[in-house]
Amino acid sequence: MTNQQSLSALIEALKAVADVVPPKGIEPLSNAVFVGSGDSLSSAMLANRFGHRSMSSGDITWMDELPARCETLVGISHSGTSGATVRALRLANAAGIRTIAITSNPDSPLAEAADFVQQVPSLHVSETVPCSGHLMLGLGVATLTGATTAGAGRTLAQLLEANREIIEDAIEALPVEAPSGISVLTLPDVRSGGDFWMLKLIEACGLPVRSVALEESGHVDYFIGPQPYLALSLVGAAGAGRHTRLAEALASTGQQVQTVSVAGFAQTDNGTPDMIMDLGAAVVGTFLAAGAAKRWGRPPFRGGAVNMDARHIKLDEQPAI
Repeated sequence: MTNQQSLSALIEALKAVADVVPPKGIEPLSNAVFVGSGDSLSSAMLANRFGHRSMSSGDITWMDELPARCETLVGISHSGTSGATVRALRLANAAGIRTIAITSNPDSPLAEAADFVQQVPSLHVSETVPCSGHLMLGLGVATLTGATTAGAGRTLAQLLEANREIIEDAIEALPVEAPSGISVLTLPDVRSGGDFWMLKLIEACGLPVRSVALEESGHVDYFIGPQPYLALSLVGAAGAGRHTRLAEALASTGQQVQTVSVAGFAQTDNGTPDMIMDLGAAVVGTFLAAGAAKRWGRPPFRGGAVNMDARHIKLDEQPAI
């Protein structure tokens, strides 16, 4: 299946997906911390734009330390079986802190450990480099924060259809040969999406990739070289001028800088952060990563050389405390 065929399948699934609705009887969040691992941590980062915090669930579980002033711990896992996230909720339960699970599996260990379950649908699409789970979890995060997500799947589908050329243009602009490493530069409006780009580029291409705040790239990436290195400047609705000036500075030291704008996904300001643009950015990055893997001859997941049973991150049913 080609990139465009896979994108079409995702668009059709988004058009038909059910809306995410909040759990009955749940009170508004206060001092909430959203936790997850891998793709789910990228989903958790959306909460930062709504005034909450996000962190790796392993930071809680393996430090045996709950975040200061946390009144609600929200654990995120599509399967509901990510070990560190389940354990983090169990630690919160033991401390008397309210817990919420965001998952597609209401019968999972994560759901069992939570006071409330924010269920999200699954998109039944075939994916080489996955992103559908992140999209649904992201809508679950936004719904819990009180954002309006009714019709969000259809809106995202329409915007992906209208912005298809962004993906193909970005793939075409990639260097012919794989770089030694990649930085993904973002401002907060697409920070979650940039973090997701990092994960997908690593999975698809097996290269070292970092997600970095735009200004910090100017303080660090400026010195990278002389080996070939790629800076992907992911531009949302803000800061385009700063992205341009920094790209010029990085290019002056021999860097290859490629700008990808997802401003076309921006929604009319309704007083809430624009999670649709961030989720759209995540889709663009996923398909860009798949295209990069093909262009550079680097099969996703190292061509099957990586053991994908994921036992090292699943719940092993050892006591959490």
